[in-house]
Amino acid sequence: MTSRDRLRHPGPEVPERISVARGDLRRLSIVLPAGAVLLDAVAEAMDAAGADAGVICLDGVEIGPYRYVMPGPSDDGSHAAWYSETFEGRAGLVNHGTAIVGRRDGAWWLHAHAVWNAEGRTICGHLLPDGVTLARKAAVTLLAFDGGGLMVAQDPETLFPIFHARGGRAGGDALIARIAPHEDIHGALCSIIEDAGFARAEILGIGSLIGATFTDAGPMASPISEVLILPGAGWDRALHLPMHCVDPDDGQFRGSVAPGGGAVCVTFEVMVIRAG
Repeated sequence: MTSRDRLRHPGPEVPERISVARGDLRRLSIVLPAGAVLLDAVAEAMDAAGADAGVICLDGVEIGPYRYVMPGPSDDGSHAAWYSETFEGRAGLVNHGTAIVGRRDGAWWLHAHAVWNAEGRTICGHLLPDGVTLARKAAVTLLAFDGGGLMVAQDPETLFPIFHARGGRAGGDALIARIAPHEDIHGALCSIIEDAGFARAEILGIGSLIGATFTDAGPMASPISEVLILPGAGWDRALHLPMHCVDPDDGQFRGSVAPGGGAVCVTFEVMVIRAG
């Protein structure tokens, strides 16, 4: 059974299966202030950095109060997948989190997935950027990208407003990319990195998968999920792709995605950085 047999989006497949923008990277140490809303704090940091797009690593950030959603089936007759109800939490500590930063209608916007501890359990989901308060000031790394942008546009295939990579320049030590539904995430990343000519690379990103097969763990069966690429993902003559996934029943799965082991569900957004 193919991924299209398991989940079919309402619109026609868009011709551009992978959108890529190449540019230059700056690693900036920034402090997000206590009491700020995550989106507002990130917008201020992006303005100060003068970057075109970026990725912020949220590992170790204390949040609360906060709001989030999990993956869920669609009941609107239009979308192939959707979100759960909105959940609220009082306080949480992010173990691993990635915020992809671009623009929506000209203003800064971010897409954030995380794994965090709260109330004695591990939660994985999609943090709502305008519904998350920073409980304490947070020293984080901003991977500021110059030379191309991520712009939210309505996707005719999925009918979701989704980041797309736009612009770019020749050369550069990093790239940002959006990978479309049903593309194999492992194969797509291999192609992106090989085309860029990076001998070694670091990879960050978030998205969703139609099931997943891991080389070192049991599979995730659900055709709907939210996914976070974990620290240590990279390329060194071969791709190492550790991920944490959550399904609509709060089943959580962690492992290294196998070649051919994960078709994109709605979208996948990545930053690839030349290493060494």
